[in-house]
Amino acid sequence: MSLSDYLALTKPKITPLLLMAALGSSVVAARGIPSAQVLVGVLVGGALASSGALALNSYLEMGMDAKMKRTMGRPLPSGKIVQSSRALVLGASLLAAGVLVALFTIDHLATFFIVLGAFVYVPVYTLFLKPRTSWNIVLGGFAGSCAALAGWYAVTSESAVVGWLLGALVFVWTPSHFWSLAVITEEDYSAVNVPMLPSVVGPVVASRYIVVNTLLLIPVSLLYIFYFLGPGFYVYLAVALVFDLFLLATNIKLFRSPTKDNAWLAFKFSSPYLAVIFLVAMVAAVLR
Repeated sequence: MSLSDYLALTKPKITPLLLMAALGSSVVAARGIPSAQVLVGVLVGGALASSGALALNSYLEMGMDAKMKRTMGRPLPSGKIVQSSRALVLGASLLAAGVLVALFTIDHLATFFIVLGAFVYVPVYTLFLKPRTSWNIVLGGFAGSCAALAGWYAVTSESAVVGWLLGALVFVWTPSHFWSLAVITEEDYSAVNVPMLPSVVGPVVASRYIVVNTLLLIPVSLLYIFYFLGPGFYVYLAVALVFDLFLLATNIKLFRSPTKDNAWLAFKFSSPYLAVIFLVAMVAAVLR
């Protein structure tokens, strides 16, 4: 048992992406760099809260993780952390700390979305949706949208439609990303009776859903482009279109040949997609 084992409970690869969504949304809302207080609330509060929610997910899914090849090496199912209650305490403590930081630094509505994101991810997605419906990751994707909404409302309540479009971007991106991974690990989900879409309908049909979902994602990624006037418009348009088309190309390749190798390619390309889109949105907002 080591500090790295406790860090692994928080699934540290996920939190940076949520923070990028929150930061990107706040920069777009501020049309520049937000105040230090907003950055503390959005980044520190958001990081603590999301890490806490992810640790709670690790605690609640340790039995399932023990039966899946992809996850059986995690700290709880592998026995690296023997006392599972420590994961529960860690998760609850980090979540509470994140909410407290947010309460003292940013708007109450922004704090509400941080709390709502944790609520959707833990009881709604982990406990209710994931074991019951193949729509689990679609509906559960709203947890990520809450990060973008928290970032927006931490700065302003004006032009809220843009903030909600940024939240919609996360929401629509999520299924394409996770279904690609689930094509690779469909046997794991079948083994634990989790109705992830590819394990329910098979990789051939799932690949069709991935293409359709990405065709929805592309217009969503461009809907708020007119918010970026001047040179920011052209910068965002150029980068977003390139990444949209490359993402679609990997999905079409998976559709034409639904192999695990092609699913891995689609998954790996979708991983940085969201971060790049939010990064270029920040650049476009500053250029505006």
